[in-house]
Amino acid sequence: MTNVRHLILFLATAVGAAEPVTLRVGFFPNLTHAPALAARQLEREGQAWYASRLPAGVQIEWRAYNAGPSAVEALFAGSIDVTFIGPSPLLTGYVRTRSEGLRLLAPIAQGGNALVVQKGRGLKAPADFRGRRIATPQLGNTQDIDARVWLKSGGLKIKTGPGGDASVLPMANPELVLLFAKGEVDAAWTVEPWVSRLTSEFGGEILVERPDSFVTLLAASSKSLAQSSRRDAIVAFTRATLALRDRLVAEPELQVRLVRAGLAAETKSAPPDEAMIRNALGRIRLVAPVADAATRRRNIATALELSLRDSVDVGILPRTITIDPLLENLVDDPVR
Repeated sequence: MTNVRHLILFLATAVGAAEPVTLRVGFFPNLTHAPALAARQLEREGQAWYASRLPAGVQIEWRAYNAGPSAVEALFAGSIDVTFIGPSPLLTGYVRTRSEGLRLLAPIAQGGNALVVQKGRGLKAPADFRGRRIATPQLGNTQDIDARVWLKSGGLKIKTGPGGDASVLPMANPELVLLFAKGEVDAAWTVEPWVSRLTSEFGGEILVERPDSFVTLLAASSKSLAQSSRRDAIVAFTRATLALRDRLVAEPELQVRLVRAGLAAETKSAPPDEAMIRNALGRIRLVAPVADAATRRRNIATALELSLRDSVDVGILPRTITIDPLLENLVDDPVR
C-alpha cells in the first residue's frame, strides 16, 4: 500500500510539473522594441526564437500597448508578467508601490528618442515654445518626461493639466503623427519609427535627441517573480531576449528585414519604406553587454536615478526613492 501511495504522489507531482505556463509579455510596435518585433516576426515565419530557450511547457502570449503607463497598469492588474518599457513609467510604477510592485530585468536599447519640430516656426530653444503645442505618446511616459524637463530648462512652467507656458499634449503615436501632418501641433517628442516618419514624410526636423539615454528596458511584476515556475520562465525569457539582441546586432540585415515585416504585421499596413527603417535603426543602439557586473549595475543605477529626479522635478512623482530593490532581480548579461 505504501508503494502505491508513493506512486500516486509521484504521478501527481509529475503531472503538476508538466502543467503549462503562459508567460504574458507586453511590448510596443516601436523600433525601440526591436527584439520584440523580431521575435514576433520569427514566430510568423515558423522560427519561434523562444521555443527552445524556455523551460518545458512555457508558452508566450504577446500583448501590444501604445506606451509605458498602459503597460504598467497591465502589470499591476496581472494582465501581463513582463514588458518592454521605458524608464520613466517603470519608475513611476515602482514609486507608486513604494518599491514593491516592479523589478528591472535588463536594459535593452538606447536612443531612438527625439523632439521633432515643424520647419519655419522659429523653434530653436525651449524659450521659443512659449504658447506652443508639443505632442507626446502618453502622460508620464519617457518622452513626455523628456519634453517637460527640456521645456523647464528654458524657464517655462509646464503643468500636467491645463495651463502653463506651453502645452504638452499626450496622445497615441498614430494620432500624434496625424496632428503633426495637419500642422495642428508645433512639435512632437516621440520614438522611432515615428521620429523618422515625421521627418521623412511630413517635413519635420529633429531639434533634440537623446542618443545615450535608455529608451527600452525589460521589467516584470514582483507578483509574477514571486511564483517559482513563472520566475524561472521570466529569467529564461530575459536571457533569450539578450541572446536575440546579440544576434540582431551581429546581423543588421536580418534586423532590418524582421522589424520592417514585423511593423507591417503589427499595424496591419504595407511594409514601411526600407530606407526609412534603416535610417531609424541607425538612431537606436541595442545595449551592449558589459563584462563587469558591478560596472553594469552602477551604470544602470546612475541612469535610473537621473530619470527619477527628472520625474520628480516636473511633478510626475512626489519624491525620490532608493532604487536598490528595483535592481535586485537584474539578470546577468555575460559578454559572449
